[in-house]
Order: sequence, then structure tokens, then C-alpha cells
Amino acid sequence: MSEVYAVHINDRDSCVTVTEAVKAGNTIVYRLADGTVKNVTALADAPIYHKIAIVDVPKGEFVYKYGEKIGIADCDIKAGDYVHTHNLRPVGVLQEA
Repeated sequence: MSEVYAVHINDRDSCVTVTEAVKAGNTIVYRLADGTVKNVTALADAPIYHKIAIVDVPKGEFVYKYGEKIGIADCDIKAGDYVHTHNLRPVGVLQEA
């Protein structure tokens, strides 16, 4: 499996932005602000410049990117999952009954 590099901006971030297309099984490599290099294994394919979770995010919890809330998990999101509209709803959008 190959490595794909990703952008991590803030210690609060629960996802990173990948710098090339990802295939399930790729190792996503990113650097924390203190220089520590971390990685997570991609569980799904993702297009270039999209998000991969780096921690588990339980359903109903906020997802953070670049230190900001970008949405609420519609389901449990596992570290390595592709994060997009299929598992994330915008902040402020009410969940349908």
C-alpha cells in the first residue's frame, strides 16, 4: 500500500485533507503542529483534497477541520473513514424525525 500525505492544521481537528486521491488501504501521513508525524489507514477511497477522519467521531458529535466545526456526524465515523455529505451534515441543520 502507498502513502498519501495530508494537511493537518489544528490539534482540535478530527479529520485531515488529503493532497492526492486515496484508495482504501493507503496510509495517510500527516504532521501535528509540534512536528510529530502521525498516520491512519484509509478505510475507503476519497478524491483529492477531501477529508479522512483521524479519530473516531461518534454519531451526533462535531467534526472539526482546520480548527473549526464543519458538521455533525450523521453516523459513527471511524478513524480512516472518508468524511463527506454521506456521513456529515452541516452545522445548524436539524436532523429529520
